[in-house]
Amino acid sequence: MAPLLRIDEVTAFLYALKPRGIRFGLENTRLVLEALGRPQDNFSVAHLAGSNGKGSTAAFLDRILRAHGLRVGLYTSPHLVNFRERFRVDGQPVSDERICDQMESFLRDGLDLVPEEVSAFVRGEGLVERMTPDRWYAERGASSRFSRLTFFECTTILAAMIFADLGVDVAIMETGMGGRLDATNVFEPKVCGITSIDLEHTAWLGEDLATIAGEKAGIIKQGVPVICAPQRAEALSVIEDEAEKRNAPFSLVGKDIQIKGSWSDADFLLANMHIKGLRLGLAGPHQIHNAAVALGCADALISLRPEASRLGLESVKWPGRFEQLGPGGRWVLDGAHNPGGCRVLASTWRQIHGDLKPCIVFGVLGDKQLEPMLTALSGLADDWWLVPSRDARGRAPEEYSNLIPSARLASSVGNALDAWWSSGAGPLLVCGSLGVVGEAKLWFGNKEISSPEAGGFQIKLN
Repeated sequence: MAPLLRIDEVTAFLYALKPRGIRFGLENTRLVLEALGRPQDNFSVAHLAGSNGKGSTAAFLDRILRAHGLRVGLYTSPHLVNFRERFRVDGQPVSDERICDQMESFLRDGLDLVPEEVSAFVRGEGLVERMTPDRWYAERGASSRFSRLTFFECTTILAAMIFADLGVDVAIMETGMGGRLDATNVFEPKVCGITSIDLEHTAWLGEDLATIAGEKAGIIKQGVPVICAPQRAEALSVIEDEAEKRNAPFSLVGKDIQIKGSWSDADFLLANMHIKGLRLGLAGPHQIHNAAVALGCADALISLRPEASRLGLESVKWPGRFEQLGPGGRWVLDGAHNPGGCRVLASTWRQIHGDLKPCIVFGVLGDKQLEPMLTALSGLADDWWLVPSRDARGRAPEEYSNLIPSARLASSVGNALDAWWSSGAGPLLVCGSLGVVGEAKLWFGNKEISSPEAGGFQIKLN
């Protein structure tokens, strides 16, 4: 029997849940999971927090575990193009039908609602038409008559339900924001990974690095191993203190997990394994740290085999993270969305493309530290397009165009890319927001590119 709710109705209902949009706390998520019979007890959990590199680390860990024969669930956010990207099993997004089926169970058994009534409400209120990305925040609140849960709390619960239903061995759960009060922190992990920490979401997480690190370190559990990427001293001190307080075995990349080389020729030395001469599947100098965190997490979960680990690290793919397209890989989509991410992006571009100057298409959300992001990227290019994000939280390019005097303004990502394409489709870098990268992927996915120079380039959208 077909599900009551279509996928566009499910997402419309979820996005219309809360007028405040973001709320921290764990109790509501715990209560609903209890009502659902604790689906999270059916699999092991690896929990990841950090400012930069969570998605890449999750992708490395997912691929390593699958190379060892495990069935793996991967929960990440946000999605680039399709909502189902948030829930992956065995490397593939789950189907819309699976999400819709689980949503009905979630409404009925978790929230004690009648799915038929929710369906009638969604259609009667015209939520599908109202819940476009540029209206998500302006229109939120319509669904709150049904539940106090937020969008992210609901997707976290759905992830647990989907992974239990599909019988995964391990679920990799990426925090949405922070850690201590993030909805994912209801789970009882077997290992915790903490990636690079930077100033971000300061309105919610705190104004300084130590405070933000404290929120991220909130995922650390009593006696559960912690694998930590290299950090600045003020962040590392907080994380180490929390691990000691929780009697959690602590491993630091660069000390307890030795690394050597770069992403294109990497060596890893763990207590029980030495792997040499890997070319990581994800490009950039930072990826050796992300891969090491993933290896450490995998080592805490299973008995690692060198060849399977090598296969996992070398074959991983992750969209929107220095994703290279087109002739010579000179069209790059990267979700760098804070100062640290932009610094790493600039370094990666120079390492791979040298002095080649791209056209930069840049759009940013309103809560980001804009000037340090632009400073990090400023030396890469002379040709800029500033664009709005479709997300209602996006910052209007007119508000900061004075910071890049030569920049041109476009009314959308698509219009900027149309202009770039018409001018000869030279080197390109799209960055500043994962939402902007998602819009670029849609543009490329709709573009017919068949010239021999492009090498038959085609994007496959999940």
